Amino acid sequence: MNKLATRYSTSVDGTRIAYDVVGSGPALMLLHGMGKTRRDWRKAGYVGRLQDAFTVVTVDMRGSGESDRPLDKADYAIEKICEDLYAVADACDAPRFAVWGFSFGGNVARYMAAWSERVTALALVGVPFGPAVDAAFDRYIDEFAKKYAHLARTKTEHKRKPTIKGQIPAMMACFQAMRTWPGVEPGDVRCPTLLLVGTKNKRVLNWMQANSEALDEAGVRVEIMQGLTHNQEFGKIDAVFPLVSSFLKK
Repeated sequence: MNKLATRYSTSVDGTRIAYDVVGSGPALMLLHGMGKTRRDWRKAGYVGRLQDAFTVVTVDMRGSGESDRPLDKADYAIEKICEDLYAVADACDAPRFAVWGFSFGGNVARYMAAWSERVTALALVGVPFGPAVDAAFDRYIDEFAKKYAHLARTKTEHKRKPTIKGQIPAMMACFQAMRTWPGVEPGDVRCPTLLLVGTKNKRVLNWMQANSEALDEAGVRVEIMQGLTHNQEFGKIDAVFPLVSSFLKK
């Protein structure tokens, strides 16, 4: 597997965002889960399968990978994260683009699809609509903060540290910011949308079942994958890829 040269764009607030771009065709931005990086899409095989049909843009969201890692809660306002991604799209000469987001990446992608006409299609994997932080996620944030409190860093920490431990202070700041992000409902999204969930992702599956009418009214396409856990919604590429790629190609 050849390593692509990292590219960088600078967001409105000066944050430097790392990304890769490969392939040809309509632009498609891939957004990773929390604690992951853009390179996971390539390692899992998604980029190789997509690049003949799309110009594939993989991004390290702020706080992750080779992008800058600010440590203040205010730096993870959802508006700033969206500005990062629009700056990357601009750098790729992509005035309009589709977005495929998994987990945290899907959470972010909801806002882009609700707030911008630039997004042509949204593939939302492993997260529901509604608030960015529901009761279960809120408890997880508290547990995460308690577990990793000993890894807290001062604001002089280097912005781009290679290990997962280097990401944890940024993750803590981001989690706290997410508690303030507004909710996004199915009817808020301005483009065709696919919501994919595994049957073992009970949190999202239960939400989908409770909100089936709202999803139907908004025209959201729903795919339920038998036997998949949340991690497998990304890891089981042979199950997930055909459904999402077929949707995006339309």
